[in-house]
This record gives sequence, structure tokens and C-alpha cells, in this order.
Amino acid sequence: MNTRPLVPNESSNLAALNAAGFTSTLLFVTATGLEKAILDATLPMRTMMRDAGVHDFATQEKGPSNKVVKQAVILSDTGPVANSLSLYRPLTKDGDPRMWFYGFKEHAQAGDVFAIFIVANQLHAMNLSRVHLGLNADDSRALRAFLSPFKQSAEQIAEELLSKLRSLAQDGPIRAICGGDTAVGMSIEAALGIRPNSSRKPDYKGIELKSGRSAIGTRSNRATLFASVPDWQLSNCKSSAEILAKFGYTRGSDFKLYCTVSTLRPNSQLLQFRLAEAERYLHEEAVKTLALPVAIWTLPQLEARLAEKHRETFWIKATSETRSGSEWFHLKSVLHTRNPNIPQFERLVAEGAITMDHLIKRTPAGGAAEKGPLFKIQRNRIPELFLGEPVFHSLN
Repeated sequence: MNTRPLVPNESSNLAALNAAGFTSTLLFVTATGLEKAILDATLPMRTMMRDAGVHDFATQEKGPSNKVVKQAVILSDTGPVANSLSLYRPLTKDGDPRMWFYGFKEHAQAGDVFAIFIVANQLHAMNLSRVHLGLNADDSRALRAFLSPFKQSAEQIAEELLSKLRSLAQDGPIRAICGGDTAVGMSIEAALGIRPNSSRKPDYKGIELKSGRSAIGTRSNRATLFASVPDWQLSNCKSSAEILAKFGYTRGSDFKLYCTVSTLRPNSQLLQFRLAEAERYLHEEAVKTLALPVAIWTLPQLEARLAEKHRETFWIKATSETRSGSEWFHLKSVLHTRNPNIPQFERLVAEGAITMDHLIKRTPAGGAAEKGPLFKIQRNRIPELFLGEPVFHSLN
């Protein structure tokens, strides 16, 4: 996957798009792609299109006769421009999914980066390198007018959610519906009427909820960012079960691997992260006499998960008390963040502020149940990971 850090103007434009409530993926334009009229349909793009019901490459046959053409829109400072998009899988190169906007060369140059998102079942593309949303320039007035209704809707959703949380706080403590680290989050979501699900999408109308028992600013406490398995094709271990077999331990009647992995030092199982900046890989290694490879995540893969999960997030603080053997939560405050500052992710991993938890346990059938891997951040470092100033709201 071709990628690079965003420059300030591109980050500012992406922040404006995020503020309008759109979940997007990034398309980095190469000279080769422009010359050959080929754009890679990356995994995040394919997932976005599939989940929105726009197109599913997994069911598409190879070859020119199976090409699909969809209506699309390209956004410039002068507003939306109707376009068409071809989606296909070539006969060569294992049928790797491809796409191409008609007349794309009129809107793009090599090195540009586009945000790809979906509105009303149509793919939209905005050249973050060329528009001027972040500068509030007059020549982007038409584009801002296009985004304005969506931004107003997104702001209304945030106000709606904040109002519900304040109402819950005023009603008194919430009884825990389960135990463990996830109890506070699951209990608050249940009180909001959010059903448990395994979706990768944000929890409340595009807003992710992250709840914790400790105050933001407590160095010893971490908040979960997202779950992401390694790239098994690149990894030496090809499954969670294999990692468990090599590094797990017996605790009571369980054989499991519950541990935190950081770049700073090996953990008790001698597992440690190593960043490979040139390759843009995050390596997990077993640190012995020689570093033994275990698993690999690509940084673009992790950055895509961050952008997908945390376009807008409410970080909820709650205190806990026990009554007659049950845990109860008092809602105290919300830290409201928007727009991940993607280039900061790698730095925070390197500094050990972002870590990963293995939560693997052997099943009765001999396999492995994996609740993660969970990437987490120190709560006091949360503001560093987002653009703009986070907004603090007291719920009392």
C-alpha cells in the first residue's frame, strides 16, 4: 500500500471532512498509477464499499467483461463534479482489485492524496492536496456549502449524545451488567440503548464511546483504541493459536497469553515491539539471544483502523462503587475528540505510549480464543493523537 504522512494543509482538509461526519479512506496517487490509469482498491476501500452496499470485489469475476461502472463524484473547491468509476479485477496479478475515475488525470497529480468516502450510495473523492477547506479561502466556498449540512448534522448528533449522557448522570449511578474491564463501557452503552455487537464501526451514530473507571491524566491507566490482528501473510506465526502455543503459560486451569507488548522493554514472556520505519512495519519479536520474529502489522493497516474507529470519540470518565456485592458507575465527564492526527500514531508507539495487549486463551476444543490484539493508549496522551483541542464536558 502506497502511503506517506500528510502535510499540514492535507491534515487540515481531512479534519474539515471528518467534522462533516464522513468516514473516509485515503488514496495516494502515484506517477505509475496515473500513467497506466490504475488505482489500487485497497482493503479499507473494499471494506467501505462492501459495508455500504456499493460494491463487493469478493464476488466479482476477473477480466474486462466483468468490469462494473458506478456513478461517482469528485469534489473540488468549486463543488461536486459528477463522474463515473470503473471497478474491476484484471486477469493478471491474481486479480488484485482495481478502480479508476473517468477523467481522473484532470483532477490529480502524482503525489496527491485523495479522501474517498460514500454519500447516498455513491463514491466521492476529494483531493486533500488541492482543496482549501482548512484555509477557509473564498475559492472553496462551494465545497464548504456542500459539506455544511452534513457538518451541522454531525454536530447535532454530538449534542444529542452529550444530552443523553448528562441525563443518565443526573439519574444516579448505573448498575454494572457484567464484570471485568469492559463492565463500565458495556453498562453505559446498555443504558443508552446500544445493543452489544461485534461491528468495527463506531458505537453511536458515528461516534465511538470509550469508557473507563479512572480519570484521564492517570498515567497508569490506558484506554483501548481498537483491535487489529497481524498481517498473517507477512508474519512468522500464522495465527493466534500459534502465538499462544509458543508463548502461552498455564494459570490455574487455563492455558493463555495475557500480556502487554511495548517498544520500551520486553515483557515477562520476552515479547517486544520494534518499529521498522523504512518498511512501515511494526514487528513483534521474542527477545532472546537473537530477536525471533513473531508477528507483523503494517503501519498503514493500523492507521486505517485508527481513522476508521476514532473519527469522533467520547472518552467517558466514571467512578465506581460497590453496593451489596454489585458494582455501580457514576458518570463524571466526557473528553470529546475529533480527527485522528495520523502521523502521531507511529511516534506514540515508538515512545511506548501506545501498546498492545494479547488476550488469547486455549479453548476446550484445543483452538484459541482471541479477544484482541487490543491497541491501547495512556489516557494522559490521548490529546496528542487528535487534531485540534479536545473539548472537556462535565456531566455533573
